[in-house]
Amino acid sequence: MSSIRVAIFEDSKHLRESLYYLINGTEGFTCCGTFPDGNDLVFQLKKSMPDVVLMDIEMPGINGIEAVKIIKKQFPTVHVLMQTVFHDDDNIFNAICSGASGYILKT
Repeated sequence: MSSIRVAIFEDSKHLRESLYYLINGTEGFTCCGTFPDGNDLVFQLKKSMPDVVLMDIEMPGINGIEAVKIIKKQFPTVHVLMQTVFHDDDNIFNAICSGASGYILKT
């Protein structure tokens, strides 16, 4: 049985590493890449070939909402879960409208 491949885009090194270990320690999941920002997004996705992307909404450079638009246009089968510390309905609404499959709160 193949595992679900997950890529993480998160600017917090501590959270990025924690998610990496959590995903790799969970049966049926493999972390195929961790990235501190959305720079080189398309290249990173082609290289890591994820099934699911955990995408931080607020990152330096390209933000997560813009990144999900690019992902859904170029990789329509990849599911994107937005990560946010915000309970901001506008950010969450914009992310879903941009093609995100859902969101999780970092808290």
